[in-house]
Amino acid sequence: MRFLFSRRRPPAQLPAPEPMPLHTPGSTPAPGTVPLDDALRIARKALARHGTANVHSREGMYFAALDYDHALRVLVDALDHPQDS
Repeated sequence: MRFLFSRRRPPAQLPAPEPMPLHTPGSTPAPGTVPLDDALRIARKALARHGTANVHSREGMYFAALDYDHALRVLVDALDHPQDS
């Protein structure tokens, strides 16, 4: 007896997302721009949090990538728009 649904279908190809630039030089700062020392603290915490992540864990790498992406965007934004302290 042969089942009709025994074989798996290949996954559907999704359209690739359009790349989003990290920053646009000369733009106005976002309302949530943080000072440079806070941005460095966020980046250092992200590095410490995921420094020993297992590269074979899909979930671990996913969360590390999200955390690093956020830290990098905050850091670049703080460097592009320094605030007077």
